[in-house]
Amino acid sequence: MAGPDRLAPPFGAACRGRALASRVPPRQRVAFVLVPALAYLVAVLLVVFWPTPVDRPVSGDLDRVLEWLHGRGVPAWFDYGVVEWLANVAMFVPWGAFGAVVLARRRWWLVPATALLASSAIEMAQHLVLDQRFASAADVAANTLGALLGVLFCAATFPLVIFCVRRRHTR
Repeated sequence: MAGPDRLAPPFGAACRGRALASRVPPRQRVAFVLVPALAYLVAVLLVVFWPTPVDRPVSGDLDRVLEWLHGRGVPAWFDYGVVEWLANVAMFVPWGAFGAVVLARRRWWLVPATALLASSAIEMAQHLVLDQRFASAADVAANTLGALLGVLFCAATFPLVIFCVRRRHTR
């Protein structure tokens, strides 16, 4: 049975008692998330800089689903605007998660801050360049919240992952 020192990164260092991001060298953390983070970034860039609203092809379907939900007791305030806002929140949760994995815990405040800046730049670019898209402060708030939720998810799950790995390798 391999001891904690022999576990594959990033968990080997984490099992010795410190937070995942603070014990694994930065290069290993970046390498661990580089490919999925780049794929995520490409997907986000495609969504936000698509010349027309990306939900346009399914807007009729979404309206029918919302109508069906409203007929089954979902409140009327849960409408297209809420679904769109929640989609913006969800789109930036990975931003927060990737940032939390790559950065040391003391720097996690940078993750929602960079999401705020990136989202503001995206909305400004949509306003200036894409005539069929429109900028929204609500989108900036939703994206920033999504990044914060991603960080909070990691803050809640890292100790659980470390506990599970420790428990598995101490048997």
